[in-house]
Amino acid sequence: MKLTIKHYRSLMIMYLVAIIIASSIPGRSLPKIVILSPDKLLHMAEYGIFGFLAFKSFTKLRIPIIIFGALLFAIFDELWQSMIPGRMSSIFDVIADILGFLIVIGTMVYFSRKKSEIQPDG
Repeated sequence: MKLTIKHYRSLMIMYLVAIIIASSIPGRSLPKIVILSPDKLLHMAEYGIFGFLAFKSFTKLRIPIIIFGALLFAIFDELWQSMIPGRMSSIFDVIADILGFLIVIGTMVYFSRKKSEIQPDG
């Protein structure tokens, strides 16, 4: 079965809901002083998946709008997390989120343009 844009959009929405649900789980937070930690790699992977789904969800990419939306969501996610008992937010988490998102989006844009350069017109 080939996934359509509607499928990817639905998956992206469900994934964003899953991120918020995961951020809503109370827990003991470790200090977020360490900039390079396994936690930051998890943030990058989490938002890398978001980047993949976002890229696949739109036919006409408006990359600046998609990146801005991801940034807003990452900030919202951290603000939401700060209201959960035992959780804390960090600007470094937002940075890791956006880096993961940008790496995947950038890679996909690069390869999609490369692919369109190689394919003959019609």
